[in-house]
Amino acid sequence: MQNQIGAVLKVVGGIVIALGFLLGVIGGMQTQSFLFFVTTFLGSLVTGMVLIGLSEIIGILEVINKNIPKRSRKTASNSNETLFDAPPQQMSTKEEDDIKDFLQKHNVEIEKIIPTPKEDFFIIKTSARYMLIEMGGFTPKIIDEEKWPEDLVGWFEQYNQQ
Repeated sequence: MQNQIGAVLKVVGGIVIALGFLLGVIGGMQTQSFLFFVTTFLGSLVTGMVLIGLSEIIGILEVINKNIPKRSRKTASNSNETLFDAPPQQMSTKEEDDIKDFLQKHNVEIEKIIPTPKEDFFIIKTSARYMLIEMGGFTPKIIDEEKWPEDLVGWFEQYNQQ
């Protein structure tokens, strides 16, 4: 399916070129000047070609946009394989203290802090569930279970089987 804006730009570009030719011929005959015809036609030709070019750019961007999800899925599966083999990152005492302080403010009792292979990500085991915390910003951030990165989900499932 072709983008509607791209199709409109192509049609408008063609109309601008055709009108420029007609106005150039009519104006050139009225003024008895070939130069008037050439300048009018060339001006409209350039304008029409710019509009047609913009429609082509829109088409190219649409194709690129359709291919992006395919590439990201391939990258995710490749990174998933590398995470299985990667050892967990070392956790500093500062990170551990920050996590404990943050979760105490939220009244969460920690059973275990599990470092992951991804930098700044830690899985927290509580009595009720597992939580993922990202330490990359100024303050720790709890990530909802549905939003866990796919590669970490795969790594965690393998980690739990050990």
